[in-house]
Amino acid sequence: MQHEKEEEVIRLDQPPVHHKKKNPFRVGLKFLAEILLDAVIIVGLVLLIRTYLIAPFQVHGTSMCNTLNYENNVCNTGYGEYLIISKLSYITGQPERGDIVVFRPPGHTQYGKLESLIKTLFHLDEQEFFIKRIIGLPGETVELKNGQVYVTNKDHPNGFKLSEPYLSPTNQGNTQPLIPGKTKFTVPADRYLVFGDNRAVSTDARSCFRSSIVSNCSFETDAYISMEHIEGKAYLVLFPLEKFGRLKNPHDQSVKK
Repeated sequence: MQHEKEEEVIRLDQPPVHHKKKNPFRVGLKFLAEILLDAVIIVGLVLLIRTYLIAPFQVHGTSMCNTLNYENNVCNTGYGEYLIISKLSYITGQPERGDIVVFRPPGHTQYGKLESLIKTLFHLDEQEFFIKRIIGLPGETVELKNGQVYVTNKDHPNGFKLSEPYLSPTNQGNTQPLIPGKTKFTVPADRYLVFGDNRAVSTDARSCFRSSIVSNCSFETDAYISMEHIEGKAYLVLFPLEKFGRLKNPHDQSVKK
């Protein structure tokens, strides 16, 4: 017992520990470094998610009416729905006929991931991204006849008329060539053919994605998009809330009608 008391006295008699006063400059510097590190991590995660999983997109213009940007029975010429684009869909699978895709057309400026993200979020380049629907798959021939779309491929060597339930009454049977005489499209083996749902006004493959009809439209290089051009599949309408829901592909047999 005596030893325990002595040990206790010794501990009590030890001189108090004096803590060093923290340098305000070092504290501030450490705090700033932590903020910068957090910012780098956040930006890195955003880029990772946007590159491989999902990305934001806001519809602009009338080319996809009445499927998108259609309100109060009128096609909206400005900004419309906020969408979520699925990148993962085309990492685990291939684009299908009827998919709505967001892409950069051939011949347009290509940006890096960070610059592309900034331009997308803040609408710094309205014409950089297009949104259309896949009509022709690699190796197919698509032909416009009497306002209808016909597809020829290995499974249908005699061709078949494409059913397009997503078209409005105005656009049903009204898919016309935008360049006189250009009614047949032979899709290269690694490319896709895309049209807008609002066929009467859409700037799409029929005019090499150019708003004016020009004589130097090269269909072999400018009318078809590859996987390198595609940002992703338009998967979900996020806003406005009354339109919230998945964008279904009518040709996808796995989706229950």
